[in-house]
Amino acid sequence: MHRRRGYRQLVEGDLDIMPLMNLFVVLIPMLLLSAVFVEINAIDMHLPPSGAERSRERESLDLAIRLEPQHYVVEGRHLKARSVERRAPQAETELRALLRSIRDANPDERSVRIESRGSTRYQDLVRVMDVARSTGLDAIALARHPAVGSLREAR
Repeated sequence: MHRRRGYRQLVEGDLDIMPLMNLFVVLIPMLLLSAVFVEINAIDMHLPPSGAERSRERESLDLAIRLEPQHYVVEGRHLKARSVERRAPQAETELRALLRSIRDANPDERSVRIESRGSTRYQDLVRVMDVARSTGLDAIALARHPAVGSLREAR
């Protein structure tokens, strides 16, 4: 009988959760203060025009920047294709100057198509997009350019 009474006394005891509550009161604000808030940005992109819109756009310059393994090739309707060597130290500056001269000659032109291969690095695409935006060409469309040779030749 004595054993039953001792067992009953342990079960009837109150559970003290106050130290646990104190721990949560301190821990939760510290976790909230140490949280890192990520800013999400979006790149505004435009899809290629549909058939009806394409007929209206035929009068435009149809400016395109093609990312080749060794060059940036800038071409458009009624424009002579020009290239800028990608590995040159001033490649971005030269590309910016070329796009700015085209934009100055055609002030109403705001659209540009960036054509790249499947093996093109994302950083290179973003870099060319930034250069195009800095010259006022802010209606950017992305297109995949078919590879001429094999993947080994592109590298």
